[in-house]
Amino acid sequence: MDARDGSHVESKDAMITMPVTAHNPRRTAAIVLSGAAGAMLAVALVTLLLLRHPLFAASVAQRTAQAPLETTAFSTTSPIAVENRRPGTTAWMLDGRAARGTLIGGVPATRYIQGYAGVVSALPGARVSLYISSVAPVGYRVDVYRIGWYQGLGGRLMYARTGLISAAQGYWTPKTGLVGCHACTIDPKTIEIDAHWRPSFTLPIGAGWLSGMYLVKLTATNGAESYIPLVVRDDASRAAALASFAVNTYQAYNEWGGASLYTILPATRHPPGMTLGTKVSFNRPYEQSAGSGFFLGWDIHTVRWMERTGLDVTYTTNVDVSEHADLLDRHALFLSIGHDEYWTKAMRDGIEAARDSGVSLGFFGANASYWQARYEPDASGAPDRMLVCYKVSSHWTPGDPQANPANDPMYPAHPDLVTTYWRDPILHRPENELLGIEYIGFFPFGRYMPDWVATNTPDPLEIGTGLKPGEHIAGGLLGYEVDGAIDSQTAPPGVVLLSRSPVVIADGSHSITLMASTSYYRAASGAIVFDAGSIWWGWGLDDLSPPGANQPNLLRGNEAISKLTTNIIHAMLVASLDHQTGVVNATPTAPPVPTVPASGATPTEYVPPPDNG
Repeated sequence: MDARDGSHVESKDAMITMPVTAHNPRRTAAIVLSGAAGAMLAVALVTLLLLRHPLFAASVAQRTAQAPLETTAFSTTSPIAVENRRPGTTAWMLDGRAARGTLIGGVPATRYIQGYAGVVSALPGARVSLYISSVAPVGYRVDVYRIGWYQGLGGRLMYARTGLISAAQGYWTPKTGLVGCHACTIDPKTIEIDAHWRPSFTLPIGAGWLSGMYLVKLTATNGAESYIPLVVRDDASRAAALASFAVNTYQAYNEWGGASLYTILPATRHPPGMTLGTKVSFNRPYEQSAGSGFFLGWDIHTVRWMERTGLDVTYTTNVDVSEHADLLDRHALFLSIGHDEYWTKAMRDGIEAARDSGVSLGFFGANASYWQARYEPDASGAPDRMLVCYKVSSHWTPGDPQANPANDPMYPAHPDLVTTYWRDPILHRPENELLGIEYIGFFPFGRYMPDWVATNTPDPLEIGTGLKPGEHIAGGLLGYEVDGAIDSQTAPPGVVLLSRSPVVIADGSHSITLMASTSYYRAASGAIVFDAGSIWWGWGLDDLSPPGANQPNLLRGNEAISKLTTNIIHAMLVASLDHQTGVVNATPTAPPVPTVPASGATPTEYVPPPDNG
């Protein structure tokens, strides 16, 4: 039977295999969670325990006396829960030669046919131009999948078109460089690469398509496959949570064509002394994860968890937050997924304003808001199609002339727009002012896997998770970039550390041991701000490791981290609802989880690690 119709899953149990204990990752057990119902049962049990906790008894009694809350983030009737009961399929995954990395005509199967969309996101009813090229003309099909839980199968087929013929508009691999891309341009000063391909196909976004991440899968008749990611938004949504995909970071690391904001490959012509690009274009395929950016490596796990639990969530991107930050006030929670490193001034201003108006913030990754960036239009005038980051620094030296602030045209006339570290004196807005903690470094992936270590002081948010004081969760939850508590002078009051994990950080030619952390605090508005402090946090929420991902899921899920994340989201929701009556439209199915201590409370084990220089 055709796997695309989903009918083969009717008798399949929604099961996932997760570690029973963090100390013994080889010991596993089958945990049955029937969509949102299982999550709500767990939340109800956790809630009963929390309600008995002395830290929360007074605040819960007061809130109940004022008015009972009529919403909860997890629901069997939320649009997400209803959507994920529809037939699912695994056909969205790479298969055959593409999954095995087979060469086709001397080119990796995931690079033989590639494409990009004319926008990073679209509304239902829109028509989106797709730009597609292959090594040689070849027949291909377009299948569009919404990515979620779907009985554990992960995707739902939304659109299919067969019988298409691709044009050979050029291609790129790290080995060959750009080949046959006559329309491609490379700016000689910024090394910005734009494919300038002709539009190949117009994708109609269905009027009923629910907000989410959609993977456009290109499948050629010779077995080549790749993806084009596209987020469908719902700007009118008043869902409990607004989750944002870090497409700026996808693009910053994208080497397609020979350069990124991190490197200029040897075959790419560039001025002497220039070591990295300063502008990158969205008008080119993503080099990572078979064209999906970092979605398959990191973001997909958090998405699957949210949709599996029935969280009332809608989706957006960095670009849309920058353009319409006021939409955050329509939701109780704002969730940043994965590696959210590059923020515009409008993003930073808007997210801080949302926190100050009572919107709780969850950063389910690390290294968030590290660089300031700007958008510019492309050559055709299309807005926000170029990401700009000169990476200048007040601490530049003659040995690194590219970091001279004078290289950024905004310096010195418009210092608030200079593309430097947010913590640099030019901006003087260190990220821990918002996050509570901040980026401290990374370690080489694959060579070293440190443990995530719970603090020795129990926290109310850990009730019902099974976490014990000082417990270790074996390698795969913490990394490869991590946050920690460095400067308590700029952090908000009352930052609570849920973990303190020794990590050996790469620091130039030597290494330094610092303490990575997971944290939260309560802002003056009452909003809760949570920072997972690890790009791999999503690996603790899901057991999938999809073919083609830029990094494999090494942890394959952890029950305690899943429960902790549930507690955190419930606490954030309740905190926000104290200030935003009527934002959420879900039906309550369990008592609310109490809030965390108010801003100004004594921090838990707030011990700054040594400065990392």
